[in-house]
Amino acid sequence: MSNIVVAKFGGTSVADSAAMNNSANVVLSNPEVKVVVLSASAGVTNLLVALAEGCNPDLRTEKIEQIRHIQYQILNTLPGSEVVREEIDRMLENITTLSEAASLATSTALTDELVSHGELMSTLLFVELLRSRNVSAEWFDVRNVMKTNDRFGKAEPDVQALCALSKQHLQPRLENALIITQGFIGSESRGRTTTLGRGGSDYTAALLGEALNAKRVDIWTDVPGIYTTDPRVVPNAKRIDEIGFEEAAEMATFGAKILHPATLIPAVRRDIPVFVGSSKDVSAGGTLVCNKTSQPPLFRALALRRKQTLLTLHSLNMLHARGFLAEIFNILASHNISVDLITTSEVSIALTLDTAGSSTCGTSLLSSALLTELSALCRVEVEENLALVALIGNELAKARGVGKEVFGVLEPFNIRMISYGASSHNLCLLVPGDDAEHVVKTLHHNLFE
Repeated sequence: MSNIVVAKFGGTSVADSAAMNNSANVVLSNPEVKVVVLSASAGVTNLLVALAEGCNPDLRTEKIEQIRHIQYQILNTLPGSEVVREEIDRMLENITTLSEAASLATSTALTDELVSHGELMSTLLFVELLRSRNVSAEWFDVRNVMKTNDRFGKAEPDVQALCALSKQHLQPRLENALIITQGFIGSESRGRTTTLGRGGSDYTAALLGEALNAKRVDIWTDVPGIYTTDPRVVPNAKRIDEIGFEEAAEMATFGAKILHPATLIPAVRRDIPVFVGSSKDVSAGGTLVCNKTSQPPLFRALALRRKQTLLTLHSLNMLHARGFLAEIFNILASHNISVDLITTSEVSIALTLDTAGSSTCGTSLLSSALLTELSALCRVEVEENLALVALIGNELAKARGVGKEVFGVLEPFNIRMISYGASSHNLCLLVPGDDAEHVVKTLHHNLFE
């Protein structure tokens, strides 16, 4: 294992000149940080996604001006930055051309090309800021190493290619310079730009950490670590100082916004610890996510995931029949849909779909084509605006009295579905969207306070 640390900064950490200088201080305070992965400045990605959806000329001009304003506010604080100014102007011209094309016809490939400009600009500005502070920093286009398939909006990286190309193009550069690169973009076999889906910057940082055999991956965000639940929902939430990979992965999967669900996979493969802290307050400490922790508690945290859809499929043909489930899953697979939770009875199946994180292109999962195909096999009921509350813990399936502790306090609520026993790390409840926060507060008060 090398002594390299890969550091990732989110959008709020590079939102403006003050935030960028702050992030630069964090980077320079640790000489082991050799690779820095950046998101786009806060707000820029959303503006680019809106442009990619196509809009009228007035709205288009307004959104491009907003992007220009965000980037120029940073640019204007940098001395002698003519070269970078030209680069930023060139990117803004690109954005204009691409958004004009999008207003005529949208496409997922065009969306990815447009959206990538946010990170290309934030990384250019950050390199310039570091150079103005006499730091030897080098801008690196991550698309040279991050090779993916061509599933635009949610591309899958080719890990072997990434490792080989990183050794060839990235490793030699680490000797002499601090490398600044982009978060959630890559390129497919024909060289077209792809994105790894929203939140993919964390994933990129972990993938680069794996490829470079890093000592640690630091994720700098606007919250000092991982909490027992979202502090915005429960102000009494407590920070977790150390958490196991499996628990953190469960939290991320079930909607804890602090880490992208896929982030941990490369780190787990190489046993690389991941540190999560606040770039605004480094002294506040953070959470270390590592392979094993001492004395993991029965209940660790609560995660909440909104915008869940419950699909209930009824068919008397299921009774003692073989192959029915396989047919259902084949249909779902052919529409690129993965199922979250599932419960079955003799004649019906209930399954949940996460419609919140579809793709950067914002397309809905439940197409009429899918529902038509399913309806040919069975009666389909769709229930939307539900939320998933996941209780994350350890050895939950073996512990006694968990049901009483959890369900005893949930008497006032309507619970649509329960999933328990498949994993010893979680107990999941599907509840009406309007009750979700109340359920989380009630459980947190009884289990963690």
